[in-house]
Amino acid sequence: MPPTPDTLRERDRMLAFAVQWMPYGGGDDEDIMIAFGIPSETYFRRLRHLLAGPGRPVDLDAQTVEALLRLCRGRLEHSAASVGRPQVGQ
Repeated sequence: MPPTPDTLRERDRMLAFAVQWMPYGGGDDEDIMIAFGIPSETYFRRLRHLLAGPGRPVDLDAQTVEALLRLCRGRLEHSAASVGRPQVGQ
């Protein structure tokens, strides 16, 4: 199914937020909830999918993509560890 303008707009918003907040650890849970209306764990799962999936953004350089993927992994692992669940992606 081809992406719709709404899904492309949301993708662009998520990527812009991720790049803006990358130097600060990706934004706090409250900022993510306010910006997207979803928990931070959901946001980082979606962001990881955007960055690693077949529709990977071509407007981000490889170094930025790798840094964002590391950020996603770290935040998801932290989230899983804080509630005693197995680590995400394993």
